[in-house]
Amino acid sequence: MRILHTESSINWGGQEYRALEQMEWLQDHGHEPALAVRPGSDIGRRARAKGLPVFDIAYTGHYGPRAIKAARNLIKQQGIEIADCHGSRDVMTLAFARSLIPVIRTRHVSQPLKNKLHRRLQWRYGSDHVIATASCIRDEVLSKGLAPASKISVVGEWAGDAFFDLSRKEDYQRDVRREFAVPADQPLVCVVGMLRGDKAQEFLIDAVAELKRRGRNVVALIVGSVTNSQSSYDQKLMSRANQLGVTQAIRFTGYREDIPRLTQACDAQVITSISVEAQSRTVPQAFASMTPVVASRVGGIEELVADQKTGILVGIGDVLAYASALTDVLDNRNKTDHMVASARTFAEHNLRLDNKMAETLAIYEDLTRQRR
Repeated sequence: MRILHTESSINWGGQEYRALEQMEWLQDHGHEPALAVRPGSDIGRRARAKGLPVFDIAYTGHYGPRAIKAARNLIKQQGIEIADCHGSRDVMTLAFARSLIPVIRTRHVSQPLKNKLHRRLQWRYGSDHVIATASCIRDEVLSKGLAPASKISVVGEWAGDAFFDLSRKEDYQRDVRREFAVPADQPLVCVVGMLRGDKAQEFLIDAVAELKRRGRNVVALIVGSVTNSQSSYDQKLMSRANQLGVTQAIRFTGYREDIPRLTQACDAQVITSISVEAQSRTVPQAFASMTPVVASRVGGIEELVADQKTGILVGIGDVLAYASALTDVLDNRNKTDHMVASARTFAEHNLRLDNKMAETLAIYEDLTRQRR
């Protein structure tokens, strides 16, 4: 099947990572994926490096005629059978290609949607189907009347095979501690994600400071890079650490490709998000890695984390609760071992890439079959 993925964002984060991982899987399983992106985008550069077909389209937010023409020509010339749109600008562009092929709108973020007339028209008539990456997203779409239940599917997040491979976990623990000069007697925790306000990494810094106040020294890795729209957010985080006197306990790693290695090396994975989050890719990744999860009750995270069973959930922004949860994870080893084993079993049965892509491919096949 010839499948076009589209993405109008120029940044690199979980949304773009998911789309690229899907394309690689499709290619490995005999399909012909292609990508249509804005010129200069990070996902376009990465896809080209992997040998995937990439086409540039200058998406605009207002149904640009040139972008629409380019998308329609691309579909005709490449024999595209279906499009899966991951951004807002690209789905508005591909809406004008529905006469040629089925168009899917994949919704990655959990945030309130407006139900004004023009928004309802965009959602109802701009695509043939909606893939929500969490049930909370589906519920929001339904509550606003933006699409009927029959045209929405939930395909949640997954962990890649590298996270499930634990053969080098002990090596990673030793090597990562050495790389970041973590004292042997201090636990190592991490938060992984783009550095921006809704990810709220400052709450991990606050929790580390609170633990220090309680007499517990913990080192935290803050893994990720800033976005174009919040380019000074890392400076804000560094200032926070300095103000709280925990600069020596915080390691800013910048962007990293070795997320499986870092995740497996840590004693806990923390998700501090305050909004937007759907299921969070870092949860399945930590589950597969047998790394304990401490996460905020936001978005679709509760769809994955069973509190006190596969992880610990805390209130949004509740620094004292983060500190207490980390203490529980680090000190109550029997409970923690049971949680990570349960999380790993859940991931094995529910959060494999192959399973999620089988669900996605079934949607593609059903939509194309309806057009024949």
